[in-house]
Amino acid sequence: MSLTSRYKNLPIKYKLRSIIMLAVVAALTLACTAVLVYDRVAARELLREDLEVIADIFGANSTAALSFEDRSTAQEILAGLRAKPNILAGSLFTPAGALFASYRRVPEAQPVAIPLPESNRSVFSDDRLVVFRTIHLGGQQIGAIQIESDLAQIGARSSRFAAIVATSLLGACLLALALSVGLQGIILDPIAHLGTVAKAVSQDGGYSM
Repeated sequence: MSLTSRYKNLPIKYKLRSIIMLAVVAALTLACTAVLVYDRVAARELLREDLEVIADIFGANSTAALSFEDRSTAQEILAGLRAKPNILAGSLFTPAGALFASYRRVPEAQPVAIPLPESNRSVFSDDRLVVFRTIHLGGQQIGAIQIESDLAQIGARSSRFAAIVATSLLGACLLALALSVGLQGIILDPIAHLGTVAKAVSQDGGYSM
């Protein structure tokens, strides 16, 4: 027997309950999906802003090292990035685009020199966020800094939030089911009474009920 046939053979109270639950689940699923998407977008934006601030701070702290070509001091400054476990790498570049100093969470991952972009940028890839900021002193560009972060922070936040949303969705569905069971009499009782009247009329032809 097909699902449609089974549904047609259900008592009206179960049909009504199914319709109510389907509407509730569809509406809540759509709302929860929208919330999850918004939270992920907000988490990405928060990470981007945080990394840009870090890049600006470390870039400002590196102006003297870049001006005096002090690579050891620049290296020590970048080593402070280890305080942020999500940061994969940090690099300082000269105005010509040559690598000046670098930090790697995994030392074996060797940095490479890259051409300097014309302006600041923040780029998301599949597994990381890369922030590039130019460094200026006295109105002149003296270098640039690039910082890379993984996206584990976003993944962990999304997982926690998804668990909360799923729990809320389940609770709302159970509440809707309980309410539909408790309140379905308001709809079904008049229908049942009408059916009783119709049956009596068809049997004895009386219209006094």
